[in-house]
Amino acid sequence: MQARILDAVVDTVAEKGISGTTLANVAAAAGVSQGVLVFHFKTKAGLLNEALLRLLDEYREAWRPALAEPTPLGQILALVRADFDPSICTRKKLSLWFAFWGETSAKPFYNQLASESEEERFQAMKQACEALAKTVHVPQPVLLAQSIDAHTDGLWLQMHLQGPEFGVREGLEAALVHLRLLLPDLANSIS
Repeated sequence: MQARILDAVVDTVAEKGISGTTLANVAAAAGVSQGVLVFHFKTKAGLLNEALLRLLDEYREAWRPALAEPTPLGQILALVRADFDPSICTRKKLSLWFAFWGETSAKPFYNQLASESEEERFQAMKQACEALAKTVHVPQPVLLAQSIDAHTDGLWLQMHLQGPEFGVREGLEAALVHLRLLLPDLANSIS
């Protein structure tokens, strides 16, 4: 039941934003009573906190397997592909990501969780780029990692704003083209 409720949060925030999301409209979307929400989550803040935790956990589960790739380039590619995994990168979930990111300055809990999650994911990309620099010429591996992650974030924003005409497939292809530009010596290996 909690999964159904948290799915309803994704739907409701995507439609109404965080400020327009209420226990009543989440309960209606989930097909449960408000009492059930209060029992499980206590307040709207508790419900939203749990939704953010779930979103961050799903994302972590999507990118962590990339670390098992046997080569640094394989890890980088797998990390980028994870950002465009259809279970993570949906229109509704992008709406939720941007809604939470928009609240980080006002909500210390969101800021802490988002910062910790971003740092954990960035460290994975940075380590892969540093390992790649030991095998091929990469003058600034930290800058490479920052560029890859910043480009992915920008593509997420583009997908969020442009709607269906710029989807997961287009986003992933743009990310791979960007990698080929950043790593021209490895361009033939990036697909």
